[in-house]
Amino acid sequence: MKLIDAHTHLNTEPLLSDRQWYLQKFIDIWGVALVNSGASESYNIQGIEIAKQTENLKIKTQGQNSPLLVVKATLGRHPLECVDGTLTMDNMSEKMQRLRWLYSENKPYVVAIGETGLDIHYPNWFETLETQKQLFIQHCDLARELQLPLVIHSRDAFKETFEILKNYTDLTIYVHCRGYWPNEFRMLNSECKNLYIGFCGNITYKKAEELRETLKIVSLSQILLETDAPYLTPQIVRGENNHPANVKYIYDFVAEVLHIAPNILSQQVDTNFHTLYKI
Repeated sequence: MKLIDAHTHLNTEPLLSDRQWYLQKFIDIWGVALVNSGASESYNIQGIEIAKQTENLKIKTQGQNSPLLVVKATLGRHPLECVDGTLTMDNMSEKMQRLRWLYSENKPYVVAIGETGLDIHYPNWFETLETQKQLFIQHCDLARELQLPLVIHSRDAFKETFEILKNYTDLTIYVHCRGYWPNEFRMLNSECKNLYIGFCGNITYKKAEELRETLKIVSLSQILLETDAPYLTPQIVRGENNHPANVKYIYDFVAEVLHIAPNILSQQVDTNFHTLYKI
């Protein structure tokens, strides 16, 4: 059964220094593809470098053909860079031009723009909200310009996120680490023509019943599974550093919730992944 981690962060510590070890663990559980998501200048550069380093790397499995391991990257700037002051209205144009240049120089390795979006979880969110919105809009514009999917991070800000996305319903959108509830999914799904939803380790948490209710109404053709490692470790290994091989626990859990065979889920996620990222 082939497994995919549609959104992870081998491009940042605590995983970066031991990325070869984590990649091997991923291969050992029949992991065949992963995408390292960009969220800062260093995330973007490291994501591209990892994709280059693993190009043409084959998955060695006893008694089987050796397919290529697919490792790609996305390019983006996270809304929390507005919160911590790294990204401002004054330097935003320069930072976005940098993303455009990184893509032009590394097209074979980049499959999407993001992660980007809105995050109003932290105490000083209000004073940076307009900057976050402008950053989000510029990412949407760039995804449209380059004809790439858009990877969205949205926390505690569905209304604000939705108001912006209504102007970009032509985009292919991947809402990673789904954190909203059934009615909000229905609203988004009614507006966005090409929508994918990523579920990660928090779907396994004991208090995530509403999130599981959302999972049940998302079409199988829209579901992607991810670790968002090193964050959101699945419940069964919670307390440990998360890493891509832990996606196997998410597959098992989601298959059980949806009452489908794991191999059927695997085949559908594989199809969704390749359709989303045009790999």
